[in-house]
Amino acid sequence: MLDDYKEVYRQCADLVEGWQALSKNDLCRKYVESEGNPQLQNSYFSAIMCRYWNLIAKYHFRSSNVASPEDCYEWLVDSVYGCLKATSWEREGSSIHKDPNGPDKVINRCMKCARLTYYQFINRKKRKDNFGILSLDELAETSGTTAVEVGSSTCVENQISSLSIKQYILDKFNKKDYFVAVLIDCLLVGEVFDTVIIDHHPKTRFNVKKLCRIMSNIDEEYIINFSHRYDIEVERARQCIQYVSNLSSAVLKSKIQLTFEKLKHDPFFQSLGMR
Repeated sequence: MLDDYKEVYRQCADLVEGWQALSKNDLCRKYVESEGNPQLQNSYFSAIMCRYWNLIAKYHFRSSNVASPEDCYEWLVDSVYGCLKATSWEREGSSIHKDPNGPDKVINRCMKCARLTYYQFINRKKRKDNFGILSLDELAETSGTTAVEVGSSTCVENQISSLSIKQYILDKFNKKDYFVAVLIDCLLVGEVFDTVIIDHHPKTRFNVKKLCRIMSNIDEEYIINFSHRYDIEVERARQCIQYVSNLSSAVLKSKIQLTFEKLKHDPFFQSLGMR
């Protein structure tokens, strides 16, 4: 399919005579200069896509464990469009203002950002899926020891999509149950799951040590992100949740275990079949 796309782009680019002799940066500038002539802009866009086509294979090689060539193609389209729309090299105050290689720098930067954003999406989805298959019994019983297996890659995706987890966390925060709010948020956004191979099949394990490490190292970046996720004033979030990182290791583990035990009887989680 992508080969067909590339051929269409090449044919459209050939409507601009001598485009092969122009540099990547010049092609981008020609696109911007052609504003008001959609057909010519389309040809220059196609020429730019042809010039950067190799990035699809390059990024797929780096990301083949999670991304398809079609995904990388979408990253490229978004990156080129983003570059040509922003025209950062023409904006005063920009770090690449009047940089002759500005367009190329923007496109490559956008590709890196697109890959990172994709990975963040995949990781967040995996964490949410994992959260949906947690056994609170197992977590409560083993939170003071080591990792516990929580299931295979089979996920309750439809169930997760219907959860009001964000509202639940916000409600807990507003009711001053800050520890519960932080704990569940860390389960969702923190790297607290391991993937291991058991009997030749991938399994997902909850790792309580990772959860403790995250909660004992709450910093300003986490607080700011937490406030943005739940639309809470940063200063209010800071005053309410920073204390968690000051808890001793023993107290933190004990509170985690007690919290999992308490959540077993929470109507919200019982309604999900998580006991």
